[in-house]
Amino acid sequence: MITRRLTDFSQVESLYKTRLREDFPPDELKPLESMERSWRKGAYDCYGLFDGDDILGYAFFVCRDRDLLLDYFAIDKERRDRGLGSLFLRQLADHVRGANCAVCEVQDPDKAESAQDRIERERRLRFYLRSGFRQTELTSVLFGVNYRILEIPGTEAHTAGQLREAYTELYRSTLPETLFRTEFQVS
Repeated sequence: MITRRLTDFSQVESLYKTRLREDFPPDELKPLESMERSWRKGAYDCYGLFDGDDILGYAFFVCRDRDLLLDYFAIDKERRDRGLGSLFLRQLADHVRGANCAVCEVQDPDKAESAQDRIERERRLRFYLRSGFRQTELTSVLFGVNYRILEIPGTEAHTAGQLREAYTELYRSTLPETLFRTEFQVS
């Protein structure tokens, strides 16, 4: 299995119309048109974990200069719990080595609304930490959802101030100003 960059937006569109709709709740999906605009501007980078021509997993990044934000990450639901997610993250680390800053958001377990939700959030957090992601001091609230911010392996560690600045500018570059002011908070 190998990680490759997706070079044709039709691959992204196909994944969006099938897999992303299954893997993420509707309120977490940005419009496909928004992704395509960012792709055409060079501000969206997408990778697949391939077995031959089959895409077993995908990772989509928001890009701004040399800063990256992991926007979507998933393994095909029929192939989960087989170590493919960890393999994919290790291979992605090689692809982000040239980045200045690469971050990921994980829903904050401390802000879960139920015991089951907390268990799921803790499981996701442990998965990323086992894969070498670094926990940071930063948290954010986006559209009412609380996140912890992690640094992706393959880049140098940054101070909280450096991370805050890069993370804020990633969102400033993607959200309309009114939404940026009302729906984005980082602390």
